Amino acid sequence: MEQYAARRNAMRAAVVSDQADVDRVLSRTAAHIPTSALPRGLSPETAELVERALRQHSGTLSAAECADRVGISRVSARRYLEHFSDTGRAEVTLKYGVAGRPERRYAWVA
Repeated sequence: MEQYAARRNAMRAAVVSDQADVDRVLSRTAAHIPTSALPRGLSPETAELVERALRQHSGTLSAAECADRVGISRVSARRYLEHFSDTGRAEVTLKYGVAGRPERRYAWVA
């Protein structure tokens, strides 16, 4: 009930100047991941799924493993994971194999 009251008060006090303001007020994830904080092309809903996958996994995940857990492409998972890394919410480590590029592994920091 307290969350509802806080949301209702926020809606009354909100100054709406564009669609981002409407989305922020009406979105359930707005308090968690602001739309304006995500780069163009990334959605708050998918960001929340990727974050949840990282938080629930003990240890590190590769982009491919995260993609399998969330149900998105590896490339999309990597974009979200890199965003979290760039903003300091995820930590990246490199896992070196015998040949080729090292695998990037991600873990939730916050």
